[in-house]
Order: sequence, then C-alpha cells, then structure tokens
Amino acid sequence: MSSTLIIVADLQRFKLFSPKKDPVGRESVGLIESIDTLDFHQRLNEKVSDQQGHFRGVGAGQGVIGSGSGEDHNIELEEEHRRIKEIAAQISSALQNHPHENWYFAAPKAINNQIVELLNSAAKSSMTVNLHSDLTNTPDDQLLKHFTK
Repeated sequence: MSSTLIIVADLQRFKLFSPKKDPVGRESVGLIESIDTLDFHQRLNEKVSDQQGHFRGVGAGQGVIGSGSGEDHNIELEEEHRRIKEIAAQISSALQNHPHENWYFAAPKAINNQIVELLNSAAKSSMTVNLHSDLTNTPDDQLLKHFTK
C-alpha cells in the first residue's frame, strides 16, 4: 500500500500522507509533509504598507491626492490565484519526490478544479480519487476512510 499517496490542501495548508499498516494489520496514514501558509488569512492592511487615505501623490499639502485611494485592485483575488499555483507546484514536487502508483486528492470545491487544471497529464492520470472537500483539519486516524468509501 506504500505506492499510494494522499494529498489534502486548502488555501492555508498542504499535507502529504502515505497509507500504512500497523503490526496488527490496521490501516492508518503517516504524515510525510505538512506546509502551513499562515499569512494567507492576514488582513490586507497587515500585508501592505499603504493604508487608504495615507498615500499622497506629488504636490501633497497642495490639495492634490495620489490616485488609487480606495480603489479595489483585486489583491485578495490575485493572492488566491498565486496560492493555487503554489499548491499545484507543491503537489507536482511531492509526486515527483515520492514514488507512487496512484494518489488521492482532496481540496475545497472552490479551488479543487483550479488546482487540478494546473497539474501535468501524468499527475492527473495517476490520481484515482478526487474529493471536493476540505479535509485539512480531519484527524489523521479518520482521513483514510474518506477516500475508501
């Protein structure tokens, strides 16, 4: 069973597991790799140096205010897309570094398909289970049963 990998991810966490059997023969999973991106859910004003109303353009003090104050630049959306690309790269790296015949994947419905689209065809073809669920907080001893239903 060591030829199977289990990958669970959300925008903040990436976890790689390998199924194993204990001496009694019970199946469980062992954590191989875990990456937490703690800064993903920070507030925008914690990530950027400018705050609305504090940026003044040339001629400050003369009534001229720099453009862009209060404009929505889709920073959160851009960061989400960047994080999705990072997850796809992490998956590709994990699949390349750990020998496997097949692998299982779980990610929230909102990002699952976007991640899978970024994987190469070999990775897609060896994926045998794809769940649209966030299992990153699922206890390790209960993770395997989600994929074997």
